[in-house]
Amino acid sequence: MLHTRFPMCLILCAALAGCGDDSGGDTTDDAGVLDGSASDSGALVCADGGIDDNDAGTSEPRVGHEILQILGPTEIIVWISLDITTAQFDAIDLPSGWFKNEPREGDPDSSSFARSPDATVDGPLASQEHFGYVWQHNATVIETNIPMDGQGLLVASRVAKYHEIVFNPCRTLVVLVSPEGEQYVRVSRDAERSTDTPTIPPDWQLVEHVTTEELVIQLPNPTLNIRADNEDSFQGPVTDFTP
Repeated sequence: MLHTRFPMCLILCAALAGCGDDSGGDTTDDAGVLDGSASDSGALVCADGGIDDNDAGTSEPRVGHEILQILGPTEIIVWISLDITTAQFDAIDLPSGWFKNEPREGDPDSSSFARSPDATVDGPLASQEHFGYVWQHNATVIETNIPMDGQGLLVASRVAKYHEIVFNPCRTLVVLVSPEGEQYVRVSRDAERSTDTPTIPPDWQLVEHVTTEELVIQLPNPTLNIRADNEDSFQGPVTDFTP
């Protein structure tokens, strides 16, 4: 059964991660305050092990909005708006076949989408007007409700997208590690979550990785998007770093 808030959805861009310039690869960098210094060797040393989400230079969380167009069980179009407020988003009355993703907070300092999933070359994301606002097609969900553990604590979806995420130096990343050693970096969180601590199966691990330099991760296409019971979104698998 699908979750009523459609936790198969994924990415954020808009105010929290950046996308949608003329090249299709705009980035923003609004969480880039560093708390580190150079060592005698010139390497960056991060104070207190790194900077967490809430101390990364933003006065309040960055939140993005998405609507989902259900075309079939293996084709759910994700549309994101660059120009909508939470109040406007809440006021939209969607017809049958459309759903809202819950407002999401993004972990990366910046990100970009090289193209829409069905595009043949890199370029601007496809745009359409829906319900009085302009939306961009940044991802397509191609498989849902993939069980990841015997207890049903982790459920995944498979998402087609061309998505690059960037973390500044001295950031603390949260990484979900499977029993097989595959790594999934936390990309977003439910802005209205009731707890910051997800319930993780005993044979999985949550580990932290502190960046000592800018970390650029090209997420795979398709990406496996794993949701925990507090709606934390872990995406990958990624091989760009080793916690």
